[in-house]
Amino acid sequence: MVFECVKRVNELVKRMGQLEDNIAIETEYVKEVYSKASRAMSESQHYFLNGVQASPVTKSYLLTRKGIEVVGEEAIPISAFIDQALDFANYPKKKIEVLMVLAKHLEAMPMNLS
Repeated sequence: MVFECVKRVNELVKRMGQLEDNIAIETEYVKEVYSKASRAMSESQHYFLNGVQASPVTKSYLLTRKGIEVVGEEAIPISAFIDQALDFANYPKKKIEVLMVLAKHLEAMPMNLS
């Protein structure tokens, strides 16, 4: 009985590791698509990323040709911004939710990224 308990918990640990690996793979893909979207924008274009939080302080993030911008601050590289948002999420379920919000924003952007 104890052996079975340890075995079952070890299986959960193994699956959690696989899930974390999958999150890392999908995160890199999201970064790639966001970078492509940013490069496709003109200097005057921007896209508001509402619902995405990368720190305890709520800010308005804009995707622009320069990366991610916050009014009154320097542009943040897309890769660093997505890493910050996922670090702020801090557990797998929330990280997946953040990736979904980011994916939904890509879906809503008025540009063809095929």
